[in-house]
Amino acid sequence: MSTIESILAAKLNSHVTIQETAKGRGVFARKKFVKGETVVVGIPIEEVSQRTIYSFQMDFNLHVNLDEPAVVINHSCYGNTGVKNNQFGGYDFVALCDIKAGEEITWDYETTEYESIAVLECLCKSPYCRGKTLGFKFREQILRDRYGEYIADYLKTKRK
Repeated sequence: MSTIESILAAKLNSHVTIQETAKGRGVFARKKFVKGETVVVGIPIEEVSQRTIYSFQMDFNLHVNLDEPAVVINHSCYGNTGVKNNQFGGYDFVALCDIKAGEEITWDYETTEYESIAVLECLCKSPYCRGKTLGFKFREQILRDRYGEYIADYLKTKRK
Protein backbone atom coordinates (compact mmCIF):
# COMPACT_ATOMS: atom_id res chain seq x y z
CA MET A 1 0.00 0.00 0.00
CA SER A 2 1.36 3.41 -0.91
CA THR A 3 1.72 6.23 1.61
CA ILE A 4 -1.08 8.14 -0.14
CA GLU A 5 -3.40 5.12 0.08
CA SER A 6 -2.53 4.69 3.78
CA ILE A 7 -3.33 8.32 4.55
CA LEU A 8 -6.56 8.17 2.55
CA ALA A 9 -7.67 4.93 4.21
CA ALA A 10 -6.95 6.33 7.69
CA LYS A 11 -9.04 9.42 6.92
CA LEU A 12 -11.89 7.43 5.35
CA ASN A 13 -11.94 4.94 8.23
CA SER A 14 -11.70 7.53 11.03
CA HIS A 15 -15.39 7.12 11.95
CA VAL A 16 -14.98 3.54 13.19
CA THR A 17 -12.98 1.98 15.98
CA ILE A 18 -11.69 -1.51 16.74
CA GLN A 19 -12.77 -2.99 20.07
CA GLU A 20 -12.50 -6.33 21.85
CA THR A 21 -15.70 -8.39 21.94
CA ALA A 22 -16.70 -11.84 23.16
CA LYS A 23 -16.00 -12.99 19.56
CA GLY A 24 -12.57 -11.33 19.40
CA ARG A 25 -11.85 -7.98 17.83
CA GLY A 26 -14.64 -6.17 16.01
CA VAL A 27 -15.32 -2.83 14.33
CA PHE A 28 -17.75 -0.31 15.81
CA ALA A 29 -19.29 2.91 14.54
CA ARG A 30 -18.05 6.11 16.17
CA LYS A 31 -20.87 8.07 14.51
CA LYS A 32 -24.24 7.41 12.95
CA PHE A 33 -24.10 6.09 9.38
CA VAL A 34 -27.08 6.38 7.06
CA LYS A 35 -28.18 3.73 4.58
CA GLY A 36 -25.98 3.89 1.47
CA GLU A 37 -23.03 5.57 3.21
CA THR A 38 -19.56 4.02 2.99
CA VAL A 39 -18.61 2.84 6.48
CA VAL A 40 -15.17 1.26 5.87
CA VAL A 41 -12.78 1.33 2.91
CA GLY A 42 -10.73 -1.85 2.64
CA ILE A 43 -7.38 -1.61 0.87
CA PRO A 44 -5.37 -4.72 -0.10
CA ILE A 45 -2.00 -5.05 1.55
CA GLU A 46 -0.96 -8.24 -0.24
CA GLU A 47 -2.10 -11.05 -2.51
CA VAL A 48 -2.14 -14.49 -0.93
CA SER A 49 -1.56 -17.76 -2.76
CA GLN A 50 -4.60 -19.48 -1.24
CA ARG A 51 -7.67 -18.62 0.79
CA THR A 52 -7.34 -18.28 4.55
CA ILE A 53 -9.89 -17.49 7.23
CA TYR A 54 -8.70 -13.85 7.03
CA SER A 55 -8.34 -13.37 3.27
CA PHE A 56 -10.88 -11.74 0.97
CA GLN A 57 -11.74 -13.31 -2.36
CA MET A 58 -11.60 -10.75 -5.20
CA ASP A 59 -11.99 -13.19 -8.11
CA PHE A 60 -12.31 -16.94 -8.58
CA ASN A 61 -8.52 -17.32 -8.30
CA LEU A 62 -7.52 -14.19 -6.39
CA HIS A 63 -7.39 -13.75 -2.63
CA VAL A 64 -5.98 -10.72 -0.81
CA ASN A 65 -5.44 -9.55 2.72
CA LEU A 66 -7.07 -6.21 3.46
CA ASP A 67 -5.85 -3.61 5.94
CA GLU A 68 -7.42 -2.79 9.29
CA PRO A 69 -10.17 -2.10 10.09
CA ALA A 70 -11.64 -4.09 7.14
CA VAL A 71 -9.92 -7.34 8.12
CA VAL A 72 -11.51 -7.36 11.60
CA ILE A 73 -15.12 -6.66 10.61
CA ASN A 74 -17.05 -9.62 11.97
CA HIS A 75 -19.43 -11.84 10.04
CA SER A 76 -23.20 -11.78 10.41
CA CYS A 77 -25.69 -13.84 8.41
CA TYR A 78 -27.68 -10.58 8.24
CA GLY A 79 -24.90 -7.99 8.01
CA ASN A 80 -25.54 -4.27 8.40
CA THR A 81 -23.06 -3.53 5.59
CA GLY A 82 -22.67 -4.92 2.10
CA VAL A 83 -19.59 -4.92 -0.12
CA LYS A 84 -18.73 -3.01 -3.28
CA ASN A 85 -15.47 -3.37 -5.18
CA ASN A 86 -13.41 -0.19 -4.87
CA GLN A 87 -10.73 1.62 -6.85
CA PHE A 88 -7.96 0.20 -4.65
CA GLY A 89 -8.67 -3.43 -5.55
CA GLY A 90 -10.42 -4.08 -2.24
CA TYR A 91 -13.93 -3.64 -0.89
CA ASP A 92 -15.94 -0.75 0.46
CA PHE A 93 -18.36 -1.72 3.22
CA VAL A 94 -21.60 0.21 2.65
CA ALA A 95 -24.42 0.66 5.19
CA LEU A 96 -27.46 -1.44 4.24
CA CYS A 97 -29.50 0.33 6.93
CA ASP A 98 -28.95 3.18 9.34
CA ILE A 99 -26.20 2.24 11.83
CA LYS A 100 -26.13 3.90 15.25
CA ALA A 101 -22.99 5.23 16.94
CA GLY A 102 -21.59 2.42 19.09
CA GLU A 103 -23.15 -0.35 16.95
CA GLU A 104 -20.95 -3.17 15.68
CA ILE A 105 -20.25 -3.16 11.94
CA THR A 106 -20.87 -6.58 10.34
CA TRP A 107 -20.96 -8.09 6.85
CA ASP A 108 -21.87 -11.44 5.36
CA TYR A 109 -18.68 -13.30 4.42
CA GLU A 110 -20.57 -15.31 1.80
CA THR A 111 -20.98 -12.14 -0.31
CA THR A 112 -17.30 -12.32 -1.29
CA GLU A 113 -16.35 -15.97 -0.82
CA TYR A 114 -17.34 -18.45 -3.53
CA GLU A 115 -16.52 -21.25 -1.08
CA SER A 116 -15.99 -20.18 2.52
CA ILE A 117 -13.82 -21.73 5.21
CA ALA A 118 -14.07 -18.82 7.64
CA VAL A 119 -16.94 -19.61 10.01
CA LEU A 120 -17.48 -23.20 11.12
CA GLU A 121 -19.85 -22.19 13.93
CA CYS A 122 -21.61 -18.86 13.53
CA LEU A 123 -21.91 -16.57 16.56
CA CYS A 124 -23.92 -13.79 14.90
CA LYS A 125 -27.17 -14.47 16.83
CA SER A 126 -29.20 -13.04 13.95
CA PRO A 127 -32.71 -14.45 13.56
CA TYR A 128 -31.52 -15.35 10.03
CA CYS A 129 -28.39 -17.20 11.22
CA ARG A 130 -27.36 -20.01 8.87
CA GLY A 131 -25.14 -21.78 11.43
CA LYS A 132 -21.88 -21.57 9.43
CA THR A 133 -20.56 -20.06 6.23
CA LEU A 134 -20.47 -22.27 3.15
CA GLY A 135 -20.01 -19.70 0.40
CA PHE A 136 -21.85 -17.96 -2.40
CA LYS A 137 -21.74 -21.14 -4.49
CA PHE A 138 -24.17 -22.83 -2.08
CA ARG A 139 -26.51 -19.91 -1.27
CA GLU A 140 -26.50 -17.79 -4.42
CA GLN A 141 -30.22 -16.95 -4.58
CA ILE A 142 -30.56 -16.20 -0.86
CA LEU A 143 -27.57 -13.84 -1.04
CA ARG A 144 -28.69 -12.13 -4.26
CA ASP A 145 -32.15 -11.55 -2.76
CA ARG A 146 -30.77 -10.12 0.49
CA TYR A 147 -27.81 -8.05 -0.73
CA GLY A 148 -28.63 -7.16 -4.35
CA GLU A 149 -25.78 -5.13 -5.79
CA TYR A 150 -23.75 -5.40 -2.56
CA ILE A 151 -21.84 -8.55 -3.46
CA ALA A 152 -18.38 -8.99 -4.99
CA ASP A 153 -18.29 -8.01 -8.67
CA TYR A 154 -16.88 -11.36 -9.75
CA LEU A 155 -19.93 -13.12 -8.25
CA LYS A 156 -22.29 -11.01 -10.38
CA THR A 157 -21.22 -12.98 -13.44
CA LYS A 158 -21.60 -16.67 -14.06
CA ARG A 159 -18.51 -18.82 -13.52
CA LYS A 160 -16.86 -19.93 -16.74
